[in-house]
Amino acid sequence: MLELLTTKINFRLIIPSIIVFILGYTSIVSTTQGLAENHLLYFFIGLIIFSILQYFDVFFFIKYSVYFYFFVSFLLILIFIIGQTVLGASRWLKIGELSLQPSEMAKIAIIFLNTKLLIDETRLKFFKFVFENKFFKTLIFTLPLIFMVLIQPDLGTTISIVLIYLGIILISDFNKIWFLLAFAIFGIASTPLYNSLQDYQKDRIVSFMNPDSDPYGKGYNSIQAEIAVGSGGFFGKGYKQGTQTQLNFLPIFWTDFLVATYAEEWGFIGLLFFLVTYLFLIYEIYSISTKASSPAFKYVSFGILVYFSMQFCINFGMNIGMLPVTGIPAPLFSYGGTSLVSSLILLGIINKISIDKSKY
Repeated sequence: MLELLTTKINFRLIIPSIIVFILGYTSIVSTTQGLAENHLLYFFIGLIIFSILQYFDVFFFIKYSVYFYFFVSFLLILIFIIGQTVLGASRWLKIGELSLQPSEMAKIAIIFLNTKLLIDETRLKFFKFVFENKFFKTLIFTLPLIFMVLIQPDLGTTISIVLIYLGIILISDFNKIWFLLAFAIFGIASTPLYNSLQDYQKDRIVSFMNPDSDPYGKGYNSIQAEIAVGSGGFFGKGYKQGTQTQLNFLPIFWTDFLVATYAEEWGFIGLLFFLVTYLFLIYEIYSISTKASSPAFKYVSFGILVYFSMQFCINFGMNIGMLPVTGIPAPLFSYGGTSLVSSLILLGIINKISIDKSKY
């Protein structure tokens, strides 16, 4: 344990991560104490996995990423057979007293599999054009995961997976004309894609544009979140004193709107402290990704950077009314067992990259 603490930990990465978790956990305890013990259990599971990861080479996970990809795909298919349905969405598998959300694991699979595909120089005799073109090679494996998550339906996680994929592809060395072509195709397909969304997903987009048009229906969540943030004032209402959450005006405040919950209790000062701490975490991940000399480490670390930065920005934005409500959690902060463990796994990987002096 002493060796792990002294030689295998990047404290610039871990200290802000632990602070972010503590801030989120404090808000969960103050509002939904019944979920706090479960959340803490997932945190310790994640810490154990984090510690174990420090004794593995990152290339080990890249090498066997295809097996993890198919395992996650199997779990995503299994959801439609024995998965739990909550609020009209099938996203969870029940394992004893614990719940597993495979779509969160899909984010990890996307990072490692696409890294393998981008650095793998293997050539296949069949479908030569497709499998020798890096863009098509990655797209063929990424689209099935995107589709399976989207039809759960889980628009928020779908957006996260797409952003992670695009982030990795953007820094790769493949011909970017394919990327521009993909954007053109997306533009053409945007109308049918919008029409394929569930009604509640369309409502979120409409309510974002004008939440006051239906304050007790489509725009209710967004309005209540803004009220919670604003009512916190400069110093906040205090621990367990947030009326929006304690009186249940703010829906699903332990996951999607935990930032608003925290802001109501701790005010602008607390929110600023949370924001600065998270930015320190993101900056350290960014610093690691820019210094990575190996292309494989570069792709993995940048994928992890997108995972933390984009999800945080979207979650924070929707809590203060700047972005539509999408159901994307703030990594390490929001309640969610699989999300928390996944975040700690990716922290373990980026920590391993940062302390591996021979390849960093």
